[in-house]
Amino acid sequence: MALPSSGEIKASQINTEAGRSSSAEAPLSGSSSTPQAGSLVKIYEDAGVNQAAPHSYSEFYGIAFSRELTDCFWGEGDEGSLYYDGSIGDADNLSIGDLIYQDAALSILLNQITAVSQEGTSATTTVCSGDGKYLYMPVNSSGAITSISCTFP
Repeated sequence: MALPSSGEIKASQINTEAGRSSSAEAPLSGSSSTPQAGSLVKIYEDAGVNQAAPHSYSEFYGIAFSRELTDCFWGEGDEGSLYYDGSIGDADNLSIGDLIYQDAALSILLNQITAVSQEGTSATTTVCSGDGKYLYMPVNSSGAITSISCTFP
């Protein structure tokens, strides 16, 4: 999803888009001209929200918050990070039908029939938690996950 591109926008919507509780405590940017850790502006830094003061809620118009899948392998030797809609939460919440993207702005779908693999760790950026587990996640030509399995080699 993405935040509205016009009209009223609320902190609760911004929190929800980032996969947080709608009532999570988060100032817009904090008390200084540099966005402080935990502020909405800082949380959305990688989503493209301007980090220079002054700040306003209008900076969030049309922004999609993404989460990262780290250390992935797909296609014919492609490797790196892939992304998904941040409102899903941690990577272990991904499910069949969720979309996988090649960029943090969520504008380029992984639009090839392929399988994504990833070694599991305890990090929130991995699908299969636990050392030694491997993810096998086929994706269709629309970027949608068709199945998810976590196995030991």
